[in-house]
Amino acid sequence: MNHIISYVSTASKSLSNSDIKELFNFVEEFNNKNSITGILMYSNGNFFQILEGDEETILVLFEKIKKDSRHYDIIKMLDKEIDTSSFFKYNSSFTTRLGDQPIQIPENLIKQNDQAEHYKSTYYLLQKFMSHP
Repeated sequence: MNHIISYVSTASKSLSNSDIKELFNFVEEFNNKNSITGILMYSNGNFFQILEGDEETILVLFEKIKKDSRHYDIIKMLDKEIDTSSFFKYNSSFTTRLGDQPIQIPENLIKQNDQAEHYKSTYYLLQKFMSHP
């Protein structure tokens, strides 16, 4: 059974840009090795993440994420069972947003699946986070 969790959180003030890039590299490698799809984005002091995969794996991972001192004020937006994933793989390397740099979602990252119930929610959340000033 597959599951999706998405959330936003506030990055700890002590995180540097290099800390964030190091985190992104670790998260992308770990999630791809563990068959987790989704995305991690950073924008103006906030993280946005979508995790998709095996339900038990995602729930255990989210419990670890909630205890991570690199962020706080975690707000969960999606937490439900899904039939198919919206992403081809896990990606975080292209998403660092510092200042007013625009973020673009590569066309080959998110599956265009209007039939999946969670697709519209996922795409909407991505667009909102990307347009955050």
